[in-house]
Formats: sequence, C-alpha cells, structure tokens
Amino acid sequence: MAKEETVSKETATDQPAEKKSLKERWHRIKPTKRNVDRGQRALSRHIRKFLVRRWDNLRLARREVIGWLVLVAVLVMIGCLQTLLYTRGTETTAAVDGGTYAEGIVDKIVTINPLYTVTDGERAVSSLIYAGLLGLDETGRLRPELATSYSISQDGKTYSVKLRDNVRWSDGQNFTADDVVLTVELMKNPTVGSALLSTWKNIEVKKIDDSEVAFTLRSVSSSFPFALNFGILPAHIMKEIKPTDIRNTFNDNPAKVVGTGAFVFRGEEALANGQTVLRLAANDRYFRGAPRINNMTIQTYATSEDLLKGFIANEISAAADLGTREAALALKQSGTNLIQTPLGDGVFAMFNNKGEITSDLAVREALRLGIDRSAARSAVTDQVDDGAELATVSALETPLLPNLVYGVAQLRQPDYDLEAAAEKLDAAGWKLDDNGQRVKDGRPLTLSVVTVRDTDYEPAAQNLAEQWRRLGIEIDFTAADPSSAQQNYFIPRSYDVLVYQLHLGADPDVAAYWASSQATARGLNFANYNSTLADLALTNARTQLNQERRNARYVDFAKQWLKDAPAIALYQPMYYYLTDTGVHSLTVDDVIFDNISRFSGARDFTVNIGKVKTTP
Repeated sequence: MAKEETVSKETATDQPAEKKSLKERWHRIKPTKRNVDRGQRALSRHIRKFLVRRWDNLRLARREVIGWLVLVAVLVMIGCLQTLLYTRGTETTAAVDGGTYAEGIVDKIVTINPLYTVTDGERAVSSLIYAGLLGLDETGRLRPELATSYSISQDGKTYSVKLRDNVRWSDGQNFTADDVVLTVELMKNPTVGSALLSTWKNIEVKKIDDSEVAFTLRSVSSSFPFALNFGILPAHIMKEIKPTDIRNTFNDNPAKVVGTGAFVFRGEEALANGQTVLRLAANDRYFRGAPRINNMTIQTYATSEDLLKGFIANEISAAADLGTREAALALKQSGTNLIQTPLGDGVFAMFNNKGEITSDLAVREALRLGIDRSAARSAVTDQVDDGAELATVSALETPLLPNLVYGVAQLRQPDYDLEAAAEKLDAAGWKLDDNGQRVKDGRPLTLSVVTVRDTDYEPAAQNLAEQWRRLGIEIDFTAADPSSAQQNYFIPRSYDVLVYQLHLGADPDVAAYWASSQATARGLNFANYNSTLADLALTNARTQLNQERRNARYVDFAKQWLKDAPAIALYQPMYYYLTDTGVHSLTVDDVIFDNISRFSGARDFTVNIGKVKTTP
C-alpha cells in the first residue's frame, strides 16, 4: 500500500514537471522562429539587394555592352571595307599566264625542218621551235637571238659572231658553236637538198671556240646579217642521221624535233578536210624565259573564208593574214579585235620587158601615165560592200619601202595623165581607129594581163584592165589558179603585164626582183628587167658597208627604175590579224614585215584575263 502511494506521488509529481518542460521548450523555440522570420526578411533584403537590383544593373550593363559590341562591329566592318577598297584600288584586270593560243593560217605545212621550209607558214612555225643567230624585232630591225653580237673584218668578207652563253636545247643539252657549224654544212650539202643551198653554198663557216663562229664570204655583202636568221639544228641529234634521211626524219620521229626556240613540238594531227593541226608547248628552257602561255596550236585552212569560219566557230582564237573581204566581215563580229598594219610587201604591175609590145619604153610609159593609181588602191577595199571601215592601203612609189632608205620617200612616179598617155601611144604608132581601138600596122594593141585568183590584189588588177581599156587597148585578163600560176604563167613569163605581190622586207636589197641575173625561168625578176645602170647600183649597194653610201646607191637604183618604167608600183598592202578580245599578241604599233616576224614577241602572248595587283 505504501508502495502504491509512493508511485502515485511520483506520478503526480512528474506531470507538472513535464508540462513545465514543454512550456520551457516553447519559450526556447519561439525566439528561434522569430530569428527565422528575421532571417527570411534579411534574406529577402539581400536578394533584392544582391540579385534583383544587380540583375537590373546587369540589364543596364548588358545594354552598354551590346552598344559597345555594336560599335566594335561597325568599326570592324569599316576597317574591312577600307581594306577591300584599298585592295580593289591596287588590283586591275590584265592578262595573266597560262592557257592555249590557237592560231589559224591559210597554208599547207609539209615540214618544220628549217632546212626545207619554203612557205610563210612553214617558216613561221619553224621559227617558234628553232631560233636563229639573229632575228627581227617588232619594228623590223635585226635583234640578237642565239648570237649576242657580230663584228666585220676590214675587208668586209668575214663576220665573227659571238654566241649567247647558257643556252640549252629543249632536251637539256648545251648549245655550242658545233651546232651552228653542222647546220651550215648541212645547208651546203647538195645531198641534203636544203632550200637554202643557193644562199650558203659559197660561204665558209669555222668554229673559233665553243662560243664563237666565223663566216667568210667570197665577196662583200651588206645584206649578209639578214641571212643569219636561219634556224639552227642540234648537232648531237643531227650527226647521227644520214644526209639522205634528214628530210623525212622529223616526220617519222617527232622526238628528234629539238630546238632552242620559245616552244617545243608535241605532234601534229591530220584533219579530215586535208588540213593540219600542229601542237606546241612552252619551252621552259627558252633563253629569254618561258612563254606566258602554256601551249600553242597552229591550224591550217584552205581559204581565207574557211579561216574566218573557223574563227567564228571557236576552233581558233586568232586568224593570221586574213583577206580583205574576210577582214571586213570580222569587223562585224562582237568580241573580236582586228589588227590592221602595213605589211612589208609591195603590189606591182610588172611589164614583161621582153614582150613584143611591152619591150617598148614608150608603151610602158604610156601605160603608167594612163593609170589612176589611187583608183586601183581603192578597188582593194571597194570590194567590200558592207560599209566596213578598213584602213586604206598605203601608196607605193618605188621598188623600195620608203621608210628603209633615206631619200627614197621623196621620189615619185608620174601623175595620172590620160591625155599624155594617149599622146605617147600615138607617137609610138598605136593610134585609135574608127572603133576607138588602138592599132598599129593593122594590128590591134592587145595586152595579156595576168594576176592570181582570190587574192586581195585581184580587184586592183581588174581596175587596171578597165582603165587601160579606156585608152583603146584590148585586154585579155586572166586570174590564174594559185596552184597552177607558177607553172603556167610565172616560169614561161606568159603575160604582158603581171599584177603580183612581192615581199620587200626589212632589208632594202631587192636585187632578187630587179637584177638582170634573176631574169630567168626560175628567177624572181618577173619583169625581165635588164638595165646595166640598175645592176651597177644594186651591186654597189650590196657591197657597201657604209650606211650613207649604201643609201645613196639605192636612191640611184630607184631613180633608174623610175626612168626605165619596168613596172608600176601600186601600193603597200595591209596585214589583217584577228583575235578574240581576251587575246594579247600583236598590237597596232607592230610593223609586220612578213608572216614570220609576227612571232617575234610570241613569248609574251597571252590568252587569259584576271585580277592582278598593282603597285600603290
């Protein structure tokens, strides 16, 4: 009982103690809650201070940053724009290296071996592969090629030629005097049958050392330097070939076509129409430096009309020596460039001085007086009926180009005088009959006038024939086929008047056309001109090394030629060269003395246009 009471007392005592403990705990917890609330409020203040307010500040700062970034971007763009404008200001559109230059010509190319080349086309292509000792520059003057200089002995008969150092053949072998000597010996060898045999058969060649050769002539020749443009062959290849096999060697083995020119031969392709395409590549070993173009092709055509068609069809990018009609049509083509420059040739009406009628000086003088040469010149471009503005051909007064010999430009042929012409014919016994025809002893005055068909000078020949008919002369006019003109008319001299084009060139020596020694069936003196005084002047000019004295002798010859009237000088023809506008080759400032000299600057030909930097 007592125990139970004890327990009850304890229990009774413990209950108030527990209540008291809870109350105390509450009082202890209650301040903590206040602290939590206080902390929450503080946290809110910190959040507003350090997050919300700073976020607002960050938004403001972001705007400033974006503004700065935009400003920097604008400045960068301005800088790039300035750089672009500066770059554009230091660039220009100009010709660039590379590409293929494709030229068309009216010709047939049988060989490119310089020993046998005959036609202009053959010699032109050969000159791209085989360099000579000397050549012609763009102005028609001699320039060094494989030679650097030459000197002449006191007697004028020996030429010592210094060779260029460090020249290599396209196969890498060194060029030496041995190559020059062997080439000359081949030209002189009758077994070889070179086209240059007659020129070189009496000239001796000697090797002085590896870099010098000497040529000895039988007589003085002031024109000899112009003969030093022959293409030189490689001795290390040619010495292994028999002379009788040389002509066909290159055709059978193109690998033996090794030269020192600007280009190397890569092969040829025979076309279905009988024409040919020759393929050349830049010679990286060329002594003037590798050409700017990578390749060159030469394609032949049968006629000037076909040549223009090939150009329009984009078979070629350049057309050489177009005819007048085709040149006029070319002017109407867009994207083309037509070069018109005087050619170093002359068109003449050559009298057969051994003809039954034209052997009479009075008749020749009358025929010359009875011609309005300006009308004959106009006929060349009047054949074009589409109004194309072609350059007018230049008048020619003597057998010499006026810009080559001082004093020749002042000489003139008699002016057109129809009345004076009639009087001379009357005095020579050729009088007008009742029908208005010239007759003598009952025989009509009939002249056979021959020219070559489909040439630019054919209209000039027709014009001459019409003018002579007005004098009462009966004209038998023939435009001979080019393939048969040589055999049927030139060699037998079957004409009274031949209207033909002669190549005059950069050398004023024209003895080949007017010296009496050349008045043979195979000679080029088509007028059969025979004058002792003219021969003497030509000979003295050729043997005169003093330029002033040489000029004086040519003036003497020209005066005698005018006095004897062996021919009528008509005009200096134009050379028409057509290219695409992107092609850079010939320019209007070039003087084209022949079809070969157009390649004198082939190293700098270009076909591509691009952006190039210029010096600021």
